[in-house]
Amino acid sequence: MKSTVTSRPETGMRQFYDSDARTSKFPFPIDAVFTWVDGSEPAWLAARRRCWESVAQRSGQNGAFGEDALAPARFRDNGELRFALRSLELYAPWIRTVHIVTAGQCPDWLDREQANLVEHRRIFPDERLLPVFSTRPIELCVHRIPGLAEHFLYFNDDFMLGRPVRQEDFFLPTGTPVVWAVRHSRRELEKRGREKSATHTVAVNKSCALIRERFNRDFPYRMRHFPKAMTVTTARQVWDVFPDAVRRTLASPFRSLNDISMTMLYPLYLLATEQGLLRRINGIWQLRDMFSGGVCHMGTSLGDHNWKRKLAAIARMRPKTFCLNDSTYASDADRAVLRTWLAARFPAPCRFEHDE
Repeated sequence: MKSTVTSRPETGMRQFYDSDARTSKFPFPIDAVFTWVDGSEPAWLAARRRCWESVAQRSGQNGAFGEDALAPARFRDNGELRFALRSLELYAPWIRTVHIVTAGQCPDWLDREQANLVEHRRIFPDERLLPVFSTRPIELCVHRIPGLAEHFLYFNDDFMLGRPVRQEDFFLPTGTPVVWAVRHSRRELEKRGREKSATHTVAVNKSCALIRERFNRDFPYRMRHFPKAMTVTTARQVWDVFPDAVRRTLASPFRSLNDISMTMLYPLYLLATEQGLLRRINGIWQLRDMFSGGVCHMGTSLGDHNWKRKLAAIARMRPKTFCLNDSTYASDADRAVLRTWLAARFPAPCRFEHDE
């Protein structure tokens, strides 16, 4: 069957959802945090080259770093952030403040009076750890943003909302984060646990091992690329409970085989300490969501053999959140399709964009 990509503008419901959500009686503010980088900027590229050469000179080799440490797809800006912010304004107008964490960069379209631009040096505990060219250390530090609300959602720049979401999708009124998770079979988890090369898999496995060793608990769950509900207090606890793992990851300017993944460790920590509420989003729970409030999450990676089919499914099903990952297999034509699709789905400028 031939794959087609369809979309439709999401503009007609803005007034209804704005008036409904902005008058919510939810008992505390919620912020949103995005990480973003423009990997084509000459100054940034020069800084990355100098850092890589310095690390290689000190260690004599780069064997500790993963094969994807310098992969262009990790740093390429396809313009997703603009559409992620449009989706946020359209479907989560109850967000108090948007913080965008960068390496001193700023999108040329961003209205800095509407979003809080945060440089890495403002959140890292020691400027000698900078510069960094890996999201792992950055994700460990996002809770250190000055003025950040106690409750916040952490996004990558390619995370977007596909329909209206409520505060209750991510937090209980008591403040407890809702932990979205995908359940895996033991066989699948064992298979992933044997993988030794991909830095993402290694970081996930190390994070699971830390929970197992500390709490003697093994969770059959993994986290996908969707917004993570977090609190400043519990993120600080992770630093206190796993100081050695945190220090190793902070000290690695590139993706390393010694890293942990905060986006895996943190949700499991919430479950292990009973400070988070489990929300399963796959299997039978996904079917239930399909017939009630909408599927929680869908995603695809550009360049996959069926990514356009998945893109069409996202447009048709309108999940609460979706992720459109760049990849080493994506072509310029794939990225052009992505930009066209996003512009058709979110055509209206939002308050985070200044007049051009």
